Amino acid sequence: MGLNREAAAIRFISSIIAAGLITWLFSSFFLKPVPDLFIFSALLLMLLITEYFPIPVWKGFSSLSFPLVYTFELLYGWGMAIFIFGAVVLAVNALNKRPLRVVFFTPAQLVISFFVAIHVTQFVMETFANELAPLWHAELHMILIALLYYLFNNLIIDVLLWIRPAPYPLQVWKTKAISESIVTLFSILYVTLMVTLGNQNRGVVDVFSFVFFFSPLVAIALISSFIARLQQERNRFKALYDISTNFNEHLPSKDWLEKVELPFLEFLGTDAVLLFLNDGQTWRMIYENGEVLPGYQLTEAMIKRFEKDKVQHLFNQKMSDNEWAFIFFQPSIKSVMVSPLITEDEVTGVLITGRTRTNSFRSIDSQSMATLVNQLTVVWKTKLLISEREKRVLLEERNRIAREIHDGIAQTLAGSVMQLETAERLFTTKPDRTKDLVATSTEKLRGSLKELRESIYALRPYPTERVGLLQAIQAKINGVEEENHTFQIRFQVRGESNQLSTMVEKVIFDIFQESLQNTIKHAEASKVDILLSYSNEQVLFKIKDDGIGFSLYESMMKAKNEPHYGILNMNELAESLGAALHIKSAKGKGTEIRLQIPNLEPKEAHSVD
Repeated sequence: MGLNREAAAIRFISSIIAAGLITWLFSSFFLKPVPDLFIFSALLLMLLITEYFPIPVWKGFSSLSFPLVYTFELLYGWGMAIFIFGAVVLAVNALNKRPLRVVFFTPAQLVISFFVAIHVTQFVMETFANELAPLWHAELHMILIALLYYLFNNLIIDVLLWIRPAPYPLQVWKTKAISESIVTLFSILYVTLMVTLGNQNRGVVDVFSFVFFFSPLVAIALISSFIARLQQERNRFKALYDISTNFNEHLPSKDWLEKVELPFLEFLGTDAVLLFLNDGQTWRMIYENGEVLPGYQLTEAMIKRFEKDKVQHLFNQKMSDNEWAFIFFQPSIKSVMVSPLITEDEVTGVLITGRTRTNSFRSIDSQSMATLVNQLTVVWKTKLLISEREKRVLLEERNRIAREIHDGIAQTLAGSVMQLETAERLFTTKPDRTKDLVATSTEKLRGSLKELRESIYALRPYPTERVGLLQAIQAKINGVEEENHTFQIRFQVRGESNQLSTMVEKVIFDIFQESLQNTIKHAEASKVDILLSYSNEQVLFKIKDDGIGFSLYESMMKAKNEPHYGILNMNELAESLGAALHIKSAKGKGTEIRLQIPNLEPKEAHSVD
């Protein structure tokens, strides 16, 4: 069905081009001599300017050239107006390096619209000549031409958009119709002013009169066009800023790009975008937006193509040798650009984007694509390094537990076995000695059993992984309050709760547990305040008690002789994140522990009061 509609659209475009060419050639038979070359040249120059600098309308642009074209019709006849209009639009499209089909279709539709508007108006005016007041004859003639011109022009575009495979919803038509109606109203008002002034006796009308009258029109076209282009560039820079900011914020999270809406389409000015990434083991689609085919899975052949191809490709129309680049998108996508992400001479990803118009990608689009791809390459490499660091930290933690089991539990078990063997030999000769050995071994085995349970617990999924950081902290607080009824703990969360990475949540929870345990054992406190604060700059964790406090200097000296002392352990945990740990305490003044972590995390939709 899509192919049939596409073929019908091509036939429609071809028929409009053919009809427009015939109309344009036919108008050449009605050309009249130019009485004043200066006026003609001035009007021609202003027509070129208004066509070259269109104003933004709907999803595209519309020129303010109708008042000038109508002036050509008044001064030199419809033949000259159509011939000049078609030639100017054709030249402007060619200068802008538009696709060949657009170069011919646009002037053809405009020429046909103006030709039909002129002759239908002439027929209506002649038919109802007796009913029309002579005083308003010129105004009615102008208004009818303007209305019919914009009506037929938009009708041609609507038919084309309706025929094409891409959907053309009613809301889009309404938006387009309103925008074009505003341009039509402006043109009618401007030409009405011209006709009104022309009916008054104001002396000789020379070239300066025309320049003076149409200079505001040209100025509006120029200023509107420049403002639109500046706005477009501003939006592109804002989109690039949003992309970079989102990359940094979501980098450590598990989902990364899956849950965030990045303005790729706005920055690239395209209708569809796909991002495939390779983590060193598998290729998978990370991001999609626009007119993309759902559920596409990469084949082995496509993966091999991605891994070998290190060059950016620009396909301005679908052909037999580049069909592979179009298989990801809806049939409405007519041009595609493919850019690889290259890290250390290896392809680590591919960004593919498409547009609904053929021959629509230019060199500046390639530069924009390259800019975005460079950003993605750096971010993806950083993401892989962060993942490797987390794996290394987890591996080191497992190795530490293994060493503790080997150096502690295993040694204890070995000693207990030897003592029990000795007890077995002495059982008949020295029963008291045997009893002491069995008691000692039993005590050691109980201690080893406790250590073994703690090690097994450490290897289980962490509380923050099971229920999340906030729930894990609250559960720990509830347990402490149940055991210590006189111990008051207040837990407060500020800002929007961020979904932090697994390692960050684990470090915060470990420091929280260590701090709370020290408070329970040593601080003799009655009240503890705990704060977890989220902001754009950082995540802040703070725990403060009203206990007896301690000398930080004495504690640090003690830490040198006791490697497993809590302060050193907390400091190592903070350093593993690149975070800052501050401990403020003095005897008799309580203790405050503050952990500040640079905030590179995504913001979730919910907030915490």
